[in-house]
Amino acid sequence: MPQIDWGPVPITQGNSAFFTAEFFDSRGNTTVPSGATLSITYTDTNNASVTEAITMDATGSFFTCTWSSTSAAYGLADWAITATGNSTAANNGQIRVIYP
Repeated sequence: MPQIDWGPVPITQGNSAFFTAEFFDSRGNTTVPSGATLSITYTDTNNASVTEAITMDATGSFFTCTWSSTSAAYGLADWAITATGNSTAANNGQIRVIYP
């Protein structure tokens, strides 16, 4: 189930969000792609739309990365995680950047 089904996750502006991903094939078996990327789109403090592509680090079958909300304005940030070579997101969700 996509994280977005549960609603936005709040994060105080200036803090970081830590992402962990594990990938599975159609039978539910763990699969390890050659890489993974977190794409996150938000409005920055200058009111410009920004999309960041963050390469995730592999450790065993897990991929991790951190996103800092320091330059994000208050509001929603949409994210998606994709495996290298795949155009369909493995998971997606939203962060709500809130006032400290």
